[in-house]
Amino acid sequence: MSEAIQKRRRTNRARELLAGLAVTTALAVALAVAAEVLISLTGLALGDGHWHRTWRDTVLLALLLFVPCLWMGQRIGPVLIASYDDEALHPAPHANMGLQWAGPLGPTQQKAWDDLSAWAQAGMGDGHSPFWRPWVLPDVDERFNVAVMEGDSGGGKSHLAGSFARFLDGNDELALHAGASKLKAWRYKLLVKWRELWWWRKRHPRQPWDSGYLVEDPAALAQLAHFRPRRPTLILADGLSGRSLEEALRALSAARVDYRHPVRLLVIDVALPSVMALGLDHESGQWKTSVIDLGPAVRRIA
Repeated sequence: MSEAIQKRRRTNRARELLAGLAVTTALAVALAVAAEVLISLTGLALGDGHWHRTWRDTVLLALLLFVPCLWMGQRIGPVLIASYDDEALHPAPHANMGLQWAGPLGPTQQKAWDDLSAWAQAGMGDGHSPFWRPWVLPDVDERFNVAVMEGDSGGGKSHLAGSFARFLDGNDELALHAGASKLKAWRYKLLVKWRELWWWRKRHPRQPWDSGYLVEDPAALAQLAHFRPRRPTLILADGLSGRSLEEALRALSAARVDYRHPVRLLVIDVALPSVMALGLDHESGQWKTSVIDLGPAVRRIA
């Protein structure tokens, strides 16, 4: 791993720690102030002046509440500052909306689109953790899965996959809000972040994904070993060399046990299925690969 990546990772860990402490402090102070106000109001209602509170009482109560609030702060803080991992992934262009850019879909394209949607959504769980244990990973049946999109060159595979990625990451809905006003676009972004804060709630059905492309860059491929999705993520490998693809598969597969959200890798290239050593398991009717242990069977989308 390059020194630049190591430095940035240390910076990110420090930022997450500081964000968690800041949220913890804010929660403790807010609860202490609310409690002191309630106590003072109760004293006034009873006509008892001994219920009067001072700022020292508030500070002491905030200190007592700091530790109980820590378990929430260390979960909420990193979520608040979580950003797109542009070290590992190259973001998809956002110039056009997914479905509109795809244009009218013919029967074959519509079937491929439906297959992509079914594959991406399968085994992703509901995204929630227990209320009292926010550090516990949500139940996700398939944290990492792979699909290969086949077809002749010039058949529009990359175009359709790119449109699907933009559709999943909410670019179409954001573009609609931005077309109305910047205020509505910011409101939409804040709503997305708000929904991600509450770990005990199930994932909202319209919550957007992250999406991005793998690139032929050693530093970016090395970063995949440390990639941790901030939300469900679709990764596209379009025309990636066989060696780079295998390196990406190994890194993502090895790290999948720590994924809080499902990650889906879509391989787009007519030549790559042979590189991945795909074969049909006639007993199960599913495609599997002997290149690396990928867990669930690889899905083939034509």
